[in-house]
Amino acid sequence: MLRLPEATLVNKPVSKTTFYRHLDVNARLKARFVEDIDRILWLAKLAPSTLHVEDGKTVHEITVFHVTLKCEDVPDDVFLTIDKQMPRHILFVLQFEERYRLLLNYKEWIDESKGTFRIIRSFRTTWTDCEALQLTIEGANLDQVYESFAGQISGFGTTNAADTKRIIELQQQLAQKQQTVEVLQKKVRAEKQFNRQMQLNAEARNLKRELEMLQREIDKIKHTINNNQTF
Repeated sequence: MLRLPEATLVNKPVSKTTFYRHLDVNARLKARFVEDIDRILWLAKLAPSTLHVEDGKTVHEITVFHVTLKCEDVPDDVFLTIDKQMPRHILFVLQFEERYRLLLNYKEWIDESKGTFRIIRSFRTTWTDCEALQLTIEGANLDQVYESFAGQISGFGTTNAADTKRIIELQQQLAQKQQTVEVLQKKVRAEKQFNRQMQLNAEARNLKRELEMLQREIDKIKHTINNNQTF
C-alpha cells in the first residue's frame, strides 16, 4: 500500500500475544489489544541491508507494522506502549475498514543500551483510501529517512530533528499562551470593576502579540524549508 521497496517487505503476521509476553502490558491495555485490534502484520523492515542506505547515529531500523483495527478510535496508549518498549523506531500503518492512516510516535532514546525511549509527539495523517496513502523514502542514512517520515506525517515538511523539535516547542508555547488568553478573557467578562477589566485586557493583548510572534516563527521555519526543497 505504501509501495515500499521489495527488499524491505516482510509480510509476517504477529500474534497479539507476542506483545503481551514481551512488553509490560497491564490488564487494561491487554483488553485494548483484544477489543480494538483485529490483527498485526509486520509489513516491512527498513534497515541498511534492505534500503541500501547508511546506518544512522540514532536510528538503526524502522519497523513498519500494518495494524487492522476493529474500531476507528483506538486509544493512543496502545501504540505508545509498543513504541516506548520496542528497541527500534516504528511506523504504524493503521487500517479501519477500507480507510488508512499513518501514525509515527516521534521519539528519542532515553537509554539505548536498555532500549527505552521518550515519546516527544505523536504524528498522524488523516484517514484516506489506500491509493491516496503516500510516504516517500528520502535520505542517505536511516536518521534522515526517519526525520523525513516525521516531516511528512506531521505536515511540518521538516527533514531534520532540530527543525522538527523547534516547531513542536513553539506549538507547545502557542497552546499554553492561548489557554492563558482564554482564561483572561473569562476573567474580563466576570470582572465588575472597570480598572481591573482594563488591566486584564492589556495582559490579553500582550499575550496575543506574543502568539503572533510565535506563529510567525513557525511560518518562517516552514517557509525556509519549502524554499530549500524548491531548490
